[in-house]
Amino acid sequence: MFNKITTTDDIEKFLDRTNGLHDGYIIGVQYVNKGITSIDHGYLFDFLKTKLTIQILVTSICDTVVEMEFEGLTEWQIKDKQWDIVVASVMFDEKKRIIWSDDQFVNMEELKKGSYAIAESMKWRIIE
Repeated sequence: MFNKITTTDDIEKFLDRTNGLHDGYIIGVQYVNKGITSIDHGYLFDFLKTKLTIQILVTSICDTVVEMEFEGLTEWQIKDKQWDIVVASVMFDEKKRIIWSDDQFVNMEELKKGSYAIAESMKWRIIE
């Protein structure tokens, strides 16, 4: 069962239950875009019909796998640096979108140096 993140309390619960993804490694990524429609002379793109699923092996909590799903993606990037996540960040921006980062959030420029997602919604679950 997925846990939705809609409030700052939900963010705190996620970070607490996943140990902030500390000692986490990205082990799976899937992106789906069902929002591309053919129109006369081109295509129409609906970002609300996008989904990004990320699985992270969190070794600091007995090799638990955490799965996160983001929908309505504004932008995202996965950089597999082959080293562990020390601390993840999750927050809401001024447009009420959710921002997830595999590092401590400093600013948008620093965000783009690692893996991140900016989306309309986020939910998560522990799968192993």
